[in-house]
Amino acid sequence: MEQFERLQEKYLPKVDRRLAIDLLLRLREQPNIKPMYVVETFLEEGGNSEEIRNEVIRMTGTAPQLHDRATHLVARHRLDYELLKQIQDHPKVKEVTGTYVGSEASIGASHEPSTAASRRESQRRYY
Repeated sequence: MEQFERLQEKYLPKVDRRLAIDLLLRLREQPNIKPMYVVETFLEEGGNSEEIRNEVIRMTGTAPQLHDRATHLVARHRLDYELLKQIQDHPKVKEVTGTYVGSEASIGASHEPSTAASRRESQRRYY
């Protein structure tokens, strides 16, 4: 687990640890099926909402909900580590979290952005 945590911090530092672990376990069980998640992405302020929307559609194939002056995006789509890395590598992204939904139904926005201190604290917990 410590090795996983080091690798996650190195390659996916903006991704919530619970999301990274949940995705790992689901892909390990069924490596050929990308699981369905509601992915919530928190962005820096000042972006063009139409450009952001089009970028999400291009990356995921789904139109996101935009909240909080386009700083909180919510999109339901299938997820793997490659897409998760693309999302977190976007220069405007501050944090990525999400919830496994396992079906085509969406639960909508359900997370608040974390502070850097509390995010680090939650990532140090053992799962």
